[in-house]
Amino acid sequence: MSGSQFFTRPIGHSVEGRELLARTNFDPALAPENVTLLIGGQHGDEPATVRLLEEFAGVFHGPEPVAIIAPANPDGLATYSRYNARGVDLNRNCGFNWHAESEEPPGPGAWSEPESCALRDFITALQPAKIVSLHWALAELDADGHQSTPLATAMWAALTDAQRAPYRLRLTEPGQGQRRLRVTYSLCPGSLGQWCGYGLRYPDGSQPAMITLELPYDPLASNRPEILDDEHLPFVHDWWARDGEGYLRAARPAVMAMLLAACRFGG
Repeated sequence: MSGSQFFTRPIGHSVEGRELLARTNFDPALAPENVTLLIGGQHGDEPATVRLLEEFAGVFHGPEPVAIIAPANPDGLATYSRYNARGVDLNRNCGFNWHAESEEPPGPGAWSEPESCALRDFITALQPAKIVSLHWALAELDADGHQSTPLATAMWAALTDAQRAPYRLRLTEPGQGQRRLRVTYSLCPGSLGQWCGYGLRYPDGSQPAMITLELPYDPLASNRPEILDDEHLPFVHDWWARDGEGYLRAARPAVMAMLLAACRFGG
């Protein structure tokens, strides 16, 4: 793939005044259909998500409309912190199932943080058909809501058997929507995935397909264990500190294949 031309514009500011930037290969004023929004760095200690989206912007070439926001937490990225400059987990600050008792600090209220509001306002204005948010490092492709299953299936199908090995696919199965949502209520209150996949509706009543792409803790693994070791995140942070380029080389092929499949889906 050779690169398309992406245009950058600010969509808001962080707590410390850093610009939140959106890159698009289209004029947002034209409101194209079937836009894919790719998000990285909502947690600042997940720099691989930002690097991979930067690389994707450099190599993507196609007519499909794509928007990229990375990093979504520039203050956290600057200090290698999961949280923003006020100590809030931005992935617990969204206005669907926000909960003050979240294990991760959710902020004083839903949408209390400028970074969350900027992302919310960009999404509601652009109305992307598909949203893929990259995180680190649960090693899974997670679809929120029945409307997200076809996109997740297409992204999964884009992988070889070897590329699938470090991941698992998690779908909202027929008849399991509310039960699964009750589980995610307790695990990830106020998350972007819950808001986009279950809470967000556009004026025409439609909902975006919402995928959380959790990068693998070990992209060279021959299989993903059902239950991850508690040390999986320190493991991948250590790998990044020792050989970040090596981690990217191992993770890149599968991630690029899934992102390309997402952008082409439904076009």
